[in-house]
Amino acid sequence: MFSRIAHIVRLFAAGAAVACACACECAGALDDVGARAQTRTPPPALARPQPRPPAPPADIPAPGFTQVLQSEFPERKFPGLQEILHQGLLDGPTILMSQWNAAAAAQDARGYGGRASLLPSVSGYLQYGPTYEQHQGDGAQNRSLTALIYYVSFYQPVYQWNVMTNNYQIKQLAQAMSERNITETRRLLAIDIRRRYFDIILTANALDLARKNMERFERDHKETEQAIADGTLAAGAIDGPNQSIQHAKPEIMNLENTLASLKQSLAQVTGLPESTIDKIPDEIPALPEAELHDALSALSAPASLPPSSNLQNQGDNARIAQLILANDKKRLYPRFGINLNVAEQSRTANYTNEGTRYVFTTWSALVQVDWTLFDGFGAQAARRASVERLKAAEANRSLTEKQEGNDRRAEVAALQVRWEQLLNTERDLARTRGSMELTEQDFKNGTASARQAEDTRVAYENTLRGVNGAYSARADFYMALVKCLSDRGQDPVIMALQQ
Repeated sequence: MFSRIAHIVRLFAAGAAVACACACECAGALDDVGARAQTRTPPPALARPQPRPPAPPADIPAPGFTQVLQSEFPERKFPGLQEILHQGLLDGPTILMSQWNAAAAAQDARGYGGRASLLPSVSGYLQYGPTYEQHQGDGAQNRSLTALIYYVSFYQPVYQWNVMTNNYQIKQLAQAMSERNITETRRLLAIDIRRRYFDIILTANALDLARKNMERFERDHKETEQAIADGTLAAGAIDGPNQSIQHAKPEIMNLENTLASLKQSLAQVTGLPESTIDKIPDEIPALPEAELHDALSALSAPASLPPSSNLQNQGDNARIAQLILANDKKRLYPRFGINLNVAEQSRTANYTNEGTRYVFTTWSALVQVDWTLFDGFGAQAARRASVERLKAAEANRSLTEKQEGNDRRAEVAALQVRWEQLLNTERDLARTRGSMELTEQDFKNGTASARQAEDTRVAYENTLRGVNGAYSARADFYMALVKCLSDRGQDPVIMALQQ
């Protein structure tokens, strides 16, 4: 028994010495696999974009005009929105799912087909117990044997034309894209949360206006009823107030349902309780014209922008396609490895049913070669398909790079349009406010009726809080500003989370 253990120890000591050299090569491959992705010079069409430079701290988001624009982000005006963003971007359901996907990708890179395939593998089985042979017609005697039967195998890949290291690098690139997706998911969610926040404010204002209009319609209804009772109006005059009330009721119901749905959806995407969402204010502050004018003008100047997450992913996809093509070219190449085995079996010396049965231990140290000589032209078809996929990946990356530059310029132009529209709306609001103040003064002086003063107040409220009012124009500009800077990698909330 001790001699068997000594033999096993000697065999695996020799195997360890052989595997040590292989492991050194594999370790070098593991250390170099990420470095090769950075140092190997691919064709120009496959050149990966440079990594995004570290973002400055959130308190000093960026120098110059960018800092001025970031200071006007809506969370700087709404402390409640700042808290919703902070919690939603850390624990929101979509953020958690993207983090889980990234964690799974990290384990895939370490598992089968990735790092694990470069390392040795050991397998085997163990059996112990009695066996009994019963013979009939062959003249042999029945016999029994109690034995320990086992098999142990040690395999270390030695050289496979970089196929396994390429597979490992593919897994690493997939992991990098999954981790990058966390930041991109946060960025898009930050935009979405702000948009939903403004939608709630605008819908709440629309509902308040609709309820005030209903109060006015009901007051008109009572006054008309009184006039009919006094005989100053015909009975048919009540149709107008009735119709106004009938049309206003479903509008109010629809706005109430919409507001409740908006609050519920914001709570869902952020993972916050609905009680937090109920604390949203009902006003949208104006923006400073003087400070923003020069900053918006400077924003249209040409600038070197960091690559987006989408563009980086396209570059990684092209690199993956290149690695797959390199592997497909070597499908019919021989693959080499070292296989160490220890097996113990029960049999006769001449492998017949006659004679004494013994327990034999077999030791082997083998160089293993796996070689597919012909696969029905499958390797050729796979190689050609990979070439076409590589062409598509390169073209997609090139088109994305060109399109992003066009999109950034278009966003700046759209932001300028929103700014001019906002200025026009603010001028209309100022004129309406002036008219209201003059009419109210005339009412105090007795030269205008109470109904005229009320009409000007209603006109001002509609210009401020109506569907196309100042609040709506301000919200549109805030969101255009957020999207423009966020797409340029300058969202202060995301930059703070990256620190």
